[in-house]
Amino acid sequence: MGRKILAVGRWDRAEQYKGADTLIAALPRILKTAPDASLVLVGDGDDRPRLEQLAREHGVAERAHFLSGLTPEDLFACFAACDVFALPSRGEGFGMVFPEAMACGKPVIGGAHGGIPDIVEDGVTGLLVPHGDAEKLAQAFETLFNDPARAWEMAGRGRERVEQQFSFVQFQARLTHLLNEVLAEQQ
Repeated sequence: MGRKILAVGRWDRAEQYKGADTLIAALPRILKTAPDASLVLVGDGDDRPRLEQLAREHGVAERAHFLSGLTPEDLFACFAACDVFALPSRGEGFGMVFPEAMACGKPVIGGAHGGIPDIVEDGVTGLLVPHGDAEKLAQAFETLFNDPARAWEMAGRGRERVEQQFSFVQFQARLTHLLNEVLAEQQ
């Protein structure tokens, strides 16, 4: 069975900033402390062959599984089945995959760049790592795997954060408030 790490994205050459290659590079280090771990990369694109080759080069091809063409139900099942969601990106705007994972009650690891810190509070609702740093990424997994109570506390706070700040009702209320302010200024 083992511990499952989930990453979801488009694996296109133009989107290498998402950090799938760093996840693969970190996997040998992760396996030293969590030998039952596996990485599931959901998505497809023209960079997938390079990522698959990278997994072979790092000797983790049997632990790095690529899935594509999933239905929304299948994707939800992936979120539900994973132990940790990770996308150590350097350029995400508002990556919807983070609130999706957090809404499923999963601890998350993201890149400390772009819009991710607006979603993931480092050490509170998840962990943030510098983009491209496979060692720090592996350490973040070690932190979560070695302290499951802390991981699930973060996951619980992440779910609360999504419910309180990123639900449709909250978005609608903020948008309505903003529109009312703009309209009041124009009168």
